[in-house]
Amino acid sequence: MAALTGWFGGKNSMSPWIYSYIPKNIKNYIEVFSGSMAIFFNEDFTHCNDITFNDYNKLQANFIMCCKDYDKMLSELDLSLKSGGFLYLNESDPTKMKKYYRDLYTDTKNPDKCDFYDNMDWSIPNYEKAVIYSFMITSSFNACFARGAGFSGITKTNKLKLTTLINKLKKEEYRKKLDSLTNIECLDFGELIIKYDSIDSFLYLDPPYKYTDGKGTHDKDYGSKDIFGDLAHKRLSDILKNTKSRWCLSYYWFEELEEWFPRDKYFWTEREFYRPSASFSNDKKGKELLIMNYDPKTGNEHVDIE
Repeated sequence: MAALTGWFGGKNSMSPWIYSYIPKNIKNYIEVFSGSMAIFFNEDFTHCNDITFNDYNKLQANFIMCCKDYDKMLSELDLSLKSGGFLYLNESDPTKMKKYYRDLYTDTKNPDKCDFYDNMDWSIPNYEKAVIYSFMITSSFNACFARGAGFSGITKTNKLKLTTLINKLKKEEYRKKLDSLTNIECLDFGELIIKYDSIDSFLYLDPPYKYTDGKGTHDKDYGSKDIFGDLAHKRLSDILKNTKSRWCLSYYWFEELEEWFPRDKYFWTEREFYRPSASFSNDKKGKELLIMNYDPKTGNEHVDIE
């Protein structure tokens, strides 16, 4: 089914594998670092009473909140494409069309010309912001953070890639998914976990990954270098050690994980995947690591850390 939009580091291709390790006797499903929430959109969670989306990125949380009211969101997107709207263009020449939307994308992400990514003094839901963000996230190469990515918003048939999102919002299967979202949050991961932690909850965590190449390359790609560094990874590990919830944590391996989540106390598994988001890299494959505080064979045994 795929998520509503792409997402750098998203789990569309990995979702069946990850889902196979998620217990089915859970009542509350929570994605702590939701992003595009690919696991939820790809897999079946109809057995859950509550589904929680969370992302500290206010623009992403607002986007999901507005898409949940899909009829209104579609109306706002339609207005934006009409005369006077943010995306209006009375031009059919493909070359001119591409230049216009490339310039619009470039200007919107330029802090000297626009404060879209800097001014967060507004309340959710905000449909004007959601429309602009829809264009930016669907136009960004590999759905990267726009300020670190070039324009890729036109299809080979000379249509806005935003059209794909519009079509999804009209489909019944996406509407049912959006209807089943019971909570949409924009919280720090620690606040979110504390708020929803319970024996009936399951946390899937896909944080910005910690890399050790010494260049900060991937941190920059995620747009997260300044807000999710080493201290945040350590804080996350400390919080997870004290939860009532069962949880599954996605990572690439790094040395501290062996200390934070010893293999004799937690369940580890890994699998090699092709990384669509690594199209700019010589290394097209990566080993996705899952760490769990329960036995995936039974799904109902919380690890006794002590």
